[in-house]
Amino acid sequence: MSRQRREVRLSRPGKVFVGLTLALGFAAVNTGNNVLFLLVSMMLAIMVLSGFVAVGNLWRVRAAVLPGQIFTAGESGDLLLRIHNSRPWPLWLLELRLGDVRRTLTRVGARQEALVALTWRPPLRGQPPLPALQMGSAFPFAFVWRGMHLAVEPVDQPWVAPAAGGQFLPPADLGYQEMEGGQPGGSGDLLWVRERRHGEGLGTVLWRRVDWSLGVQGELRLPTLEREQAGQRQMLLDWESAALQRWPVEQRLQMLRAALDTVLEQGWAWQLRMPAGMVTGCGRSGLEHAWLLLAQQPPLPIPREANQRAPLPWGLRTAGQWLRRFPHPGGGG
Repeated sequence: MSRQRREVRLSRPGKVFVGLTLALGFAAVNTGNNVLFLLVSMMLAIMVLSGFVAVGNLWRVRAAVLPGQIFTAGESGDLLLRIHNSRPWPLWLLELRLGDVRRTLTRVGARQEALVALTWRPPLRGQPPLPALQMGSAFPFAFVWRGMHLAVEPVDQPWVAPAAGGQFLPPADLGYQEMEGGQPGGSGDLLWVRERRHGEGLGTVLWRRVDWSLGVQGELRLPTLEREQAGQRQMLLDWESAALQRWPVEQRLQMLRAALDTVLEQGWAWQLRMPAGMVTGCGRSGLEHAWLLLAQQPPLPIPREANQRAPLPWGLRTAGQWLRRFPHPGGGG
């Protein structure tokens, strides 16, 4: 993640502190009181020292968006960032901002890393630009906020899968297969290790893979082995299916996403065939790869370009409003 322009601004306590310093300075000059001169000197020294401490607090601190993250259009998710402190002293009161969302890290130890989750609600499918991402700190006295704008590298930009649309095709219209013995799905081969379902017997739990340290924070994650079943139903979700040809691209993607949600709830095996590739899975296995294929299907939606021009100063805006009141040459009266 590359760093762009820096930003420095006074907070409300900082404005009060600067105003009080100026007031005491004028009072010291008018009265010639040495005590007031001493107080003003101490306050100015505090401002200078806090500036040096704040600059050192952000020195050699790097932030990066974790690659490979997938979101759903119109649904809130957590954008994960890794904060790396490579210095031999800790980092204090680091603030991360993603648009209007703010998160504060109280402390990051020396030569340590931390993960921060910022809530993001992507507006559309594809790879829409992230809101303004900033990293800064008001340490140590919260007088001045110093930060920098962060630019996400293209390889780290998260992808957004389509949301399930209102139009839904039943599984019979998309096609399905019944797997028989001796065919894939009936051999009983190991598929993957999944979490234990509600009501499932404890005899299938892999107790050697249970993370007992999570017991204090909540319910334990109990992993179990998932194997292929005889006569297992496999849903075929084909982009070139005849039932989908009459729909536009975005609606077709939303129908396929709704079908994936259905097979996930039922626990069926499935196969997604897209122009960019094919994914075979069962339940949640391979689901993120399928979402990625749906998110990357061209043509990608073009986000509306926001007006990023800086607003005109108040004087120019007022002058422009007055000029509009005068009649223009050839304006018809």
